[in-house]
Amino acid sequence: MRKKLSCLLLSGALALSLAACAPAEEEPSPSLLPSAPPPESSVQVLATPEPTLSPEPTVPPDFGADLPDRDYQPWQVGYMEFLAALLQAEQDTREVETAYAGLAVDERGVCCFDAGEKLRMTQVMAMGSECYSLHDVDRDGVPELFVKYGDCEAAFTYQCYAWRDGQVVCIGEFYGGHSSLYAHPDKSTVLRNYGQMGCAAMYEYPMEGGVLTEEREMFSEEDVREYTPIEEIVPGARYMEYYYTPGGSRDNSFFTGRTPYALGSALVLPICDYYDGPAATGHSTETARRAILAALNGEREVYGASGDHFNGDVGPGTWEEYIQMAEGRPNTQVTARVAAYTWVDMNGDSQEECLLKMETEGVREGAVAWTGETILVLSEQGGTVYAYYFGHYFQSTFCEDGTILDDYGKTCRLSFWKGQCYEYAVPDTSAPAVKWADGSPAG
Repeated sequence: MRKKLSCLLLSGALALSLAACAPAEEEPSPSLLPSAPPPESSVQVLATPEPTLSPEPTVPPDFGADLPDRDYQPWQVGYMEFLAALLQAEQDTREVETAYAGLAVDERGVCCFDAGEKLRMTQVMAMGSECYSLHDVDRDGVPELFVKYGDCEAAFTYQCYAWRDGQVVCIGEFYGGHSSLYAHPDKSTVLRNYGQMGCAAMYEYPMEGGVLTEEREMFSEEDVREYTPIEEIVPGARYMEYYYTPGGSRDNSFFTGRTPYALGSALVLPICDYYDGPAATGHSTETARRAILAALNGEREVYGASGDHFNGDVGPGTWEEYIQMAEGRPNTQVTARVAAYTWVDMNGDSQEECLLKMETEGVREGAVAWTGETILVLSEQGGTVYAYYFGHYFQSTFCEDGTILDDYGKTCRLSFWKGQCYEYAVPDTSAPAVKWADGSPAG
């Protein structure tokens, strides 16, 4: 039965369901209850002692408040809660075993290292999460969650989680450096494509008995200038898109000059959108245009959110404050202006967003002046104007149907909801490019 997310995220129940470091206290059986002594007895009856629980990692109290108003399957709620608690644990200052205890059950079937030593699940998680992917390996309608941990190619490790009997269970683990994941077109298996310095290989991890089995090599080559295309190794293999675990909330203080606004928020939109596609953020282009123009004129606040998960997540403020924060560097004099704009529906909900092409100029501590170009997507949602910052889209082609064609020929579309944004791959629609208008938009 599907349940409203809002009903599932009651603050008390949420903290206990997510991150309890010890099992829930059970009602003692009648045989274990202390019996009352007879009236003439002088024996003192002691109350049954309550177990001492370790401090528990908690989920952000506002988790779920900014999610699309939809019905969610239990696995969706479970994965969203898991990612939120995971990021909280990564900021926890306690020992590893305590910080990560209770986040998931360990039923791995795969060893991470060739030596055969299986690290405790918490040790891998403590390396820090990078991104995650969703893929229904066993084709039962509920996708598995693949989280990539580590801080460099040499350390990257994947853990595969499944939703079983109302809890998140780790069912596999394998090396992830210099690799990308693919879904097999016919088999219940995960493919890992590896390539580094002229050497390449394709591995598979079949799911058997509810867990991923040991690594099996399908293909390898050495001393090559060009790797064999994936479609020649496994025809029909599909690239598994990945999404950063933090929703644009990395410590970007070097770029903005101030502490990140929402450090620790989990990017859960891909899980929200798994069945239903991008959430509708509005229904009136006229209302959206009025609100966006008012924000650009300084008549209302704009909420700066990251689109590319690198910088730009600066929260609410005036338009003038935002463009300096989104582009600014310490000890740098920066000026920014709107070079061009257009109106286009970016997420398919029939309400248009405003695309701004921004030009920036700056001088850092008397050095040679530099110039740059970025893209902003302005979206009105419930009366608030959100500005999604993209530092890498300035050479991409925006199309009239909201799709984006990048320099590598990849076509994508955006999904966004309030403080979160991500891009996902879509087939090329061959839609014509938008027509940019010079200067700033006017009413």
